[in-house]
Amino acid sequence: MTEPTAPVQPQRDLAIERAALEGTLAALADLRENLTLRRDEVRDATAREVYDEVLTLLDSLDMEYRRRHDALPAVSARHASYVFLLDDAGTVHPLPHALYVALARGEAVAPDFAGRTLRLAEWYVRLKDGEPETVANETWGLVAFDAEGRVDWRASPAFHPRRPGEASAPMTAALPTAQERTRMLDLIFPARA
Repeated sequence: MTEPTAPVQPQRDLAIERAALEGTLAALADLRENLTLRRDEVRDATAREVYDEVLTLLDSLDMEYRRRHDALPAVSARHASYVFLLDDAGTVHPLPHALYVALARGEAVAPDFAGRTLRLAEWYVRLKDGEPETVANETWGLVAFDAEGRVDWRASPAFHPRRPGEASAPMTAALPTAQERTRMLDLIFPARA
C-alpha cells in the first residue's frame, strides 16, 4: 500500500502569503521613505504633524506585518541541485551551484579547465529535514571551456547536434565510471564514506 501524499495546497498558500507579506513590507518601506522626504520639505508645523502621524501609523503597520511574516513556518527546501565536473583523469570536481550558474551565463571563468572538455553531472537530490535523502534525477552532458576558462556552449559536443558543423558525441561519452559515481555519492552523502 502506498503512503498518501501530503496536500500541496497548504504549502502553496503559505508561499502566496509569504510573498504577499514581503510585498507589503517592501511597499510600506518605500512609502515611509517617500513620506519622510516630503515631511522634511514641509515648512508648516501642522502639516509636519500630519506627516508624523501617518509615519507612526506606517510604523505600526510595519510591526504588525513583520510579526505575521515572522510567525509563518520556516521555508524548508525539498530538493537541492548538485553539480560536478569530471575530467579524463577520473577526478570529480564539485561545483558550488552559484559558480555553476555564473559559468553557464558566461559571468565567471575557471582557468583550471581552460581549453578542456569535461563531463558535466547535474544531480537533483531529494532532501529530508534539510539533509540529502536520495538522488531523484541525473542529467549528463559535455561542456567545453575556451582558452581563458569560459564555458563555450557552441564548442561543447552535443548528443543530438542541431546546427550544421556542431560537434557530436555518443550519449555514453558523459557517463561516469563506477569509481567516479561512488565519489559523487560520497560527497553528497558523507555518512556513506
